[in-house]
Amino acid sequence: MNTVASGHFDTVVQAREINGGVHMHPPAADRHVPGHLPPRPRTFAGRDRETRQLTAAVARSGIAMICGGGGIGKTWLALHWAYQNIAQFPDGQLFADLRGFDAAGEPKTPCVVLHFFLQALGVESGRIPVDIDGMACLYRSLVAGKRMFILLDNVRDIAQVTPLLPGSSSCVVVITGRSRLVGLFVQHDAQLVPMGVLSAREAHALLTRRLGFERIAGEPAAVGELLDSCAGLPLALGVVAGRATARPGFTLTRLAEELRDTATRLGVLDEHDPATSLSAVFSWSYAALTDREAETFLLMCLAPGQDLSLPAVASLVGLPVEDACVVLRELERVSLVQEPAPERFRVHDLIRLYGIQQARQTPTRHGPEVALRRLVDFYLHTSRAADRLLDPDSQPVDIVPATEGCRPAVLETRRAALAWFEAEHSQLLAVQELAHRSGWRQHVWQLAWTLHAYHLSRGHLHHDLAIWRLGYEAVEGVAESAAKAIVHQMLGYAYSRLGVHAQALRFVADAIHFAVETGNLAYRAAAHHAAAQVWGRHGDTVEALRHAAAALRIYRAVRTPLREAFALNMVGNFAARLGDFELARGTYEAALSLFRAHHHRLGEATILDSLGRLADAVGHTEALGHYQHALVLLQELGDTYAAAETLERLGQTYRALDQNNRARAAWRQAMRLYRTQRRTADADRLECQLQLLKAGVATVDGGPWN
Repeated sequence: MNTVASGHFDTVVQAREINGGVHMHPPAADRHVPGHLPPRPRTFAGRDRETRQLTAAVARSGIAMICGGGGIGKTWLALHWAYQNIAQFPDGQLFADLRGFDAAGEPKTPCVVLHFFLQALGVESGRIPVDIDGMACLYRSLVAGKRMFILLDNVRDIAQVTPLLPGSSSCVVVITGRSRLVGLFVQHDAQLVPMGVLSAREAHALLTRRLGFERIAGEPAAVGELLDSCAGLPLALGVVAGRATARPGFTLTRLAEELRDTATRLGVLDEHDPATSLSAVFSWSYAALTDREAETFLLMCLAPGQDLSLPAVASLVGLPVEDACVVLRELERVSLVQEPAPERFRVHDLIRLYGIQQARQTPTRHGPEVALRRLVDFYLHTSRAADRLLDPDSQPVDIVPATEGCRPAVLETRRAALAWFEAEHSQLLAVQELAHRSGWRQHVWQLAWTLHAYHLSRGHLHHDLAIWRLGYEAVEGVAESAAKAIVHQMLGYAYSRLGVHAQALRFVADAIHFAVETGNLAYRAAAHHAAAQVWGRHGDTVEALRHAAAALRIYRAVRTPLREAFALNMVGNFAARLGDFELARGTYEAALSLFRAHHHRLGEATILDSLGRLADAVGHTEALGHYQHALVLLQELGDTYAAAETLERLGQTYRALDQNNRARAAWRQAMRLYRTQRRTADADRLECQLQLLKAGVATVDGGPWN
């Protein structure tokens, strides 16, 4: 960097250096106005939020720290802000790259940087104190009262940066680094400016500025693929733009094809210059980790899904939660992992690819398979505990024992179970895929089993079909009749709910066959229960009633009162559909008594809904009370799937009573739930009902049990 001189001035600065008991006074220095900033970033785009945060941080304390992972654009943000505000610093700018994470070796020491700064401020080399305290004292004296900008780039720790902080509030200091230096915030009131990846809009704007609007607009599909491959990382986008600029004859589609394979993507994005090599940049952070931190990082890169909770990571690495938290905080501090939500951690996509490469070359204590098995066990056992809170009377299933070191999460309430399923749903699907790829057959179908009550309560019908199809693949070719009975039964349910009746009928017939093979009456009852539901949806009410009655007899024989109550509800539904309202009312009332005796609120809501339908068949006024009570219970329980159907029926009752505004409100709520649950036919039917209601045409439904 060239020093920009602007005149000379005489200064008398009294600085005391204690060096062997000798008091030294700093020499007079000619006036120097250093201009050390690297060139202004010419293709800077986006980062409006971070720029505003930096402005506010500087205004508050004069010291700001920009923190983020390698290649995230920390230095560019600092330079962009500095050049925007250059007029505020007439006394100059100082810049030093402290090489906190550098492949070349050790970071720069404060002594080296102070020596450089003092020279830049006009102090002759021979008159610079040899002691760091003396250098720091002289440095602070020279910048005191001056309006200067000081950029300390790529800082590793607080010891490296503290001697470089001026004592004068007239100076502005911006620090960049991958580690959050908590001591700076506590001791010097520094303000944090965190940096994450670019948004899709910002990434697109950056690529457009580098390549030009015409080239970007000409291949929109390829541009989208390039943006996905770079995952919002500015350094990766810069490499892509550089390759595209260097190859003007190549299409962006060709470049996107090179990046398509995740196994080779990092190699394609790497350049010969270590400063622009993604692998090199990531390696500098990785090399600074302890063995335990490195192992945790690598295992997180190998784990499936987008993010992991703190308890999940603890099981993955086989540590107590408290110890895992300490390790994760360090990884998050050096920006190798992110914490997008409290106690949920994720690894950036490109950093993950680097970690996977390293994992292939770095043996862990017991190999990654053991760690991943602990993770799958964590999800299986926690999911089973959550499922029991949602469906406490479900079929008994002996879950695979947990691997040593696995620590399932503790859930105590239905609300907590629903919240856990909501947070972990995508992760559970990814974990089941991992179990399937790994050949852990029992885990595959048992994970599906633990998810089915949640899927039904939230209306995730397509996901439910997908997990049970994997479960079906897992039990094919094995001699476990009990597992086959459950999987075929649940796959029949899943197909039936989506209207694929032929497949559903075949699977429930097979379920009955496998249930008989087990010799277990509970499995036989459950298989007949499923067959009744499927035949009912298929439209054969007589056959449905036959299976419902068979399930009811067995449930009574094995003394399972809640299952008996659900079977009574089915018998009542099919009897009502056949016109036997007296039988229907009797079975509903018997079921309601059982559910209330056992404090089963979901079962109570189910029967109230059935009583509402029965009342609709013989007169509407009584139905309102049943539907409204059922709806309150379903909403409290979070069962949005059943709530949507109850809302639709409530609307029908309001419509029959000429309460059109209330009918409209109920149907609109139901339609929103149907759309969310991808129940397109149901939503379209209601939309048609609403249009007819608006036009003043009498609406028509297929009867309360259709």
